[in-house]
Parts: sequence; C-alpha cells; structure tokens
Amino acid sequence: MDTNSHFEGNHESVGVENGFEIYPAALNIIWGKDARYWKLPEGKSPATLVQVSWLEVTGWCDKVEPGTTYDIKFEVKLTSDAFGFNELPIYFMAKYGKKNIWKKIYLTKDANADSDGLYLIPKNLTITTDKDIYDDNKLCFGLYEVWSGKWKGGLIIQKVLIQKMED
Repeated sequence: MDTNSHFEGNHESVGVENGFEIYPAALNIIWGKDARYWKLPEGKSPATLVQVSWLEVTGWCDKVEPGTTYDIKFEVKLTSDAFGFNELPIYFMAKYGKKNIWKKIYLTKDANADSDGLYLIPKNLTITTDKDIYDDNKLCFGLYEVWSGKWKGGLIIQKVLIQKMED
C-alpha cells in the first residue's frame, strides 16, 4: 500500500458530558487521501466512503481515566446507493493497554437505524481501562473489513462517541 494516500487524523477529541466525541478529521483512514476512495472530512463534517476493498478506519483517545469503563460507538449512515455491507461483516475493535475486544457486525442486520438512516455500531462495545498507568494511555478503536477483497461503499462516518459508563 502507498502510505502517501493514507489520511493521518489530527487525533483531537472534544470533551462532552460523560465522555468524548471524536470527529472523522481526527481519525486515520487508509486510502483516505485518494478521492477515488474517500471524501475527506473538514472540521466536524463526516467522512464519506466512495469505494474501497480495504476498509480500515482507526483512532484513539488519550483523555480516558484509568480504572473506568467506557462505551464506544461509531455513528454512521449508509447512503441510498451503499453496497457491500449486506453480505460482508465489518469488525469493530477496541484496545487499552493489554486488553482488546472486538465484534463482528453485519451493519444492515446488527445495528439499528433511526428515521434518518443513522446507525450506531454497536451500542454495547465496552472496555474497562486498567488502573495501571502505561507509557501510552490511549484507548484505541477501529472499523475494519480487510480480508474479503470485496468492494464496499456508501458509508458515512459522522463521529465516534466514547462515553463513561455509570458504576
């Protein structure tokens, strides 16, 4: 892969009540600098997948508190002409320290859409940060579909929500 075509996000997170919002300009998007594959975000605007066979969108937040449980959600939409998401699962992963979790999601089957076509992927992926402080206290997360080699498109990434769970 030509790394010059990859978009490196600014890794900024916005503090909100009980957590953080991370907009697409903060995310790393493989093939993101190539307009054939992605429409890149500016500011708080969404990132739009035109078409890719290698879907990899990652990010991190270094403002999380040790020993705390967080719920992580990708807020996305599918365009009316979206393709590839009915038959292919995407993988949603999160990592903190030595802990990592993942879920396989069929976007059109496992996530619930509201009247605007907004999906939350998934609603219940949670991770508890270790109480130990590491050199790299980042809560990392990502969406992946890199194994099938099949094309997919029409995904709009609006933001990532990281919310502190009540004890």
